[in-house]
Amino acid sequence: MDLSVIIPSYRAPRLLQQALRSLADDVAQLTVEVIVVDDGSPDYDANDLAGLSGRWPLTLIHFEQNQGRAAARNEGLRHARGETVVFLDGDMTVGAGFLAAHAAFHRQHPRAIAVGDIRFAPDIRVDAMTRYIHSRGVARCEAGPVPFKCFVTGNSSVPRQALLDTDGFDEAFVTYGGEDLELGYRLHNDGLKVHYLPEAASLHHEVRPFAQMGDAMFAYGRDTVPLILERHPELAQLLRLDFLQKPRWNLRRWALTIALWSPVLAFVHGVVVLLMRWRLPGILFDYLWWCRRTRGFMSRSASEAR
Repeated sequence: MDLSVIIPSYRAPRLLQQALRSLADDVAQLTVEVIVVDDGSPDYDANDLAGLSGRWPLTLIHFEQNQGRAAARNEGLRHARGETVVFLDGDMTVGAGFLAAHAAFHRQHPRAIAVGDIRFAPDIRVDAMTRYIHSRGVARCEAGPVPFKCFVTGNSSVPRQALLDTDGFDEAFVTYGGEDLELGYRLHNDGLKVHYLPEAASLHHEVRPFAQMGDAMFAYGRDTVPLILERHPELAQLLRLDFLQKPRWNLRRWALTIALWSPVLAFVHGVVVLLMRWRLPGILFDYLWWCRRTRGFMSRSASEAR
């Protein structure tokens, strides 16, 4: 088996059907299997997915209760037989040559990670936030090696043995985000390099509204960042939290503490909402996501200190 495509899904049957149909349209001359892991959707019906993967064999797994994306992907990994595992989000469709691009990459780089090109689908409204998201991660890079922090599991591929050697995803990560960063760091420490593979293109058909993104970042800081730092305290600098380890009189800590004040956050948030239709500097979103995430992290620390 060349490729095992693992797709976690939760309460998005129409989008999942689209993802499977797009894979079925791929004419790559490969041996491929598709593994869907439904993460506890109350309305799950396997009959809705029958035959949608075309000539690729389809394995359907259903959790009775929601366990999180890390557990869902690990369950898919336990069933995978391919030499290479392709991770694809259930709200994406793939472009022509998607499977062939991932397979060809691993023939040339047998011990490396590929991250494909993720774009929003044409039906997603273009605004300042979607432009910002498009500019993040591997979008800032040329094809080839990129930093490990660019590893995302919406569209990526990893040698299956490397995933098994690192015990896959950490299933303690059950809320928004972080499980791919943490796994990517362990794979990086095991010597696997991350590469940007623009030929493996996928379209994202869903985006969180701006307000929900802010809430998700706060939850990420409160629930996920402590787990990351518990396992890898050296990542505090990457998460832009190392200023909290500085003395209180340190100029950088003083300046960033002011940046976290509610009036500053409210002002920047208001400006972005007002001008969302226009092109805005990415630094505004950098600030907003960092501020929400950091405030979430500090709220957790304050709660534990009481």
